[in-house]
Amino acid sequence: MFDLTGGNAMIQSMDVSMSLASKRMSLIASNLANLDTPGYRTRDFSFQGALKSALDGQTSPASLNATHPMHLQGTTSAALPPTTDALKPSSERNDGNDVSLDRENMLLSRTQTDYQTASTLMQVELRKLYSMIREASAH
Repeated sequence: MFDLTGGNAMIQSMDVSMSLASKRMSLIASNLANLDTPGYRTRDFSFQGALKSALDGQTSPASLNATHPMHLQGTTSAALPPTTDALKPSSERNDGNDVSLDRENMLLSRTQTDYQTASTLMQVELRKLYSMIREASAH
């Protein structure tokens, strides 16, 4: 069987982009869920920096292995791309929580746009492959 998408750099790049965007949306959701948790510190990473590193081949995705069927799938901070200081929130409440609802919503919106863009570009590439297969089978 042939691997039609393995040699396509655009599909591979968009796959990496969608995976990173999904991971970042999960972190943002975790931050929002802990909006009122005393002492909670915001977790985030630079999407553009992580994407550049991943596309340059400098990082590899880490995963957790479930050793029992009842284990939940999750991520650890070791599996996340490095965080930059520029991403740290500028304010902290009296209870030590530094989650900003406005900041997290803005980051979520940007990350969703990145995911949708990658998805659209991947669909375009897959349609091209489908079209080539249809033309080849017609002859």
